[in-house]
Amino acid sequence: MWLAATVAVMFVLPFCVARFAPADAGMALCMMLFLIVNPIYSAILGFRCGRDVRQMWSLPLISSIAFLAGTWLSFDIREVWFIIYATTYLAIGWVAMGINRYLKSKR
Repeated sequence: MWLAATVAVMFVLPFCVARFAPADAGMALCMMLFLIVNPIYSAILGFRCGRDVRQMWSLPLISSIAFLAGTWLSFDIREVWFIIYATTYLAIGWVAMGINRYLKSKR
């Protein structure tokens, strides 16, 4: 389930924004995706992965790779900022995973 949600949020949404949104609304939608939706999704995914780190540690990494693939295929493959965004989403996911794991060990 989380893999399908990751593909939808990180791969399909940027593709839909790039292909179907009008030019003036597309930039606003991209900013909402990159600065609001994707970080929140990465935090939720990472927090969920903290429940079973051994099985799910790779999902934040897969999410970041799916984001890179989706944005590079939809926008511009030479854009370096997408790597920075993907790295940030990966860090958010792994930090949320670590926080959940820490909280779980304290209980």
